[in-house]
Amino acid sequence: MEGPLAAQQLLAAAPDVICHSPGVSPLQHNPRLLCLFHALQMSLFPMAVLTVFYRQELGMSMTEIMLVQGGFGLAMALFEFPSGYLADRIGYRRTLVFSAVLNAIGWSIYARAGGIGGVIAGEVVLGIGISLISGSDAALMYESLQESGREKEYAHWNGRMRAFGQLGEGSAALLAGVLYAHWTRLPFVTEVVIWCVNLYVAWRLVEPERHRPPLGENWKQIKAMVSHVALRAPRLRAVILLTIALGMSSFIPVWTIQLYATDSGMPATWLGVVWAAANYSVALASLVATRIAGRVGLVKLVIGCVVLIAIGYAGMGLTQSLWGVAFYFSLTTMRGLFSPSLGHEEQRLISSSDRAGFLSLRSLLFRTSFLVIGPLIGIAIDNYGQRPTLLAVGTLLVLACLSALASLRRHQQSAT
Repeated sequence: MEGPLAAQQLLAAAPDVICHSPGVSPLQHNPRLLCLFHALQMSLFPMAVLTVFYRQELGMSMTEIMLVQGGFGLAMALFEFPSGYLADRIGYRRTLVFSAVLNAIGWSIYARAGGIGGVIAGEVVLGIGISLISGSDAALMYESLQESGREKEYAHWNGRMRAFGQLGEGSAALLAGVLYAHWTRLPFVTEVVIWCVNLYVAWRLVEPERHRPPLGENWKQIKAMVSHVALRAPRLRAVILLTIALGMSSFIPVWTIQLYATDSGMPATWLGVVWAAANYSVALASLVATRIAGRVGLVKLVIGCVVLIAIGYAGMGLTQSLWGVAFYFSLTTMRGLFSPSLGHEEQRLISSSDRAGFLSLRSLLFRTSFLVIGPLIGIAIDNYGQRPTLLAVGTLLVLACLSALASLRRHQQSAT
């Protein structure tokens, strides 16, 4: 009870604005602080060894692993949209402060987990904590740049933020194996420390002077937002569906690549290196994505991403040796390429008053989709093996991406 109570008190105490040097716009520090926040958020020391921890330490099957991640997805699905909706009304900075507290608590629970029950409890708290970030960080970045007259820099800063995040995750992965070998719980304890540091970073952020919608008539406002996406904004709807399809294409292998590699003969000590290299590839692609999109355009960039998806899944599914792991980097590169430009297009199409809410609505759809798909993929892998399952999943994802892209091309008019 002490953890949630302390979190509530901390949230109530967090002011919207903190003092900075006179003559200096406090908002100018937000983009760099958000890059640091995201880098620490993504410094996930347990991730590179997580499925191995599940199997070796807790004796979980692949189906159980996917069910656990489904529980995480359920927690995020339940709180994803409400958290973004709330952030638009109480402030993005306060929401990120509260998120840091919950993430520290969630990893503390994880560090003491002795079975699937403890893991699920930790995942639920983490799911709520991460859902509070969803939409809030990107909305705060966009609003800070827009209020400073630098809106055109959003894709650049979005790419940098993602690059810093992947660099943080990759660097953490390099140490994950060493920490895990020393003590299997040490990666989780380290994560608690990381989120304590991130709490300070969130505290240093500054809330823009934006209009906040009132908290009254909540259900009416929520219905209006959903109706806007579903019925009155076809281009925004196409962008959301395309983002989900592309994101799912890189997200699914995250939960299979470790066992794919070890089953193919890779020593567990190399998992951290593979995880780091994958994240560095995302970081590098994120840094050059805006430049490439400026040269070839958004549609051609997305077509290139769909080609990378096809190559990645086909290569992993058809290769019967350890070299199949190399095709995973096709998918991580794709993830870095599409996010900055497609994210900027999404930001341009949504209103300031409900910015985090719309972004969280998209994340809600993503998490709900994985909640349904993930356990089915786990069952298929347990029964038919990874390679046939990857071929089937890859085919369906390519078709989904092409369908969403066709919808986007039908609505090519410029966004206002």
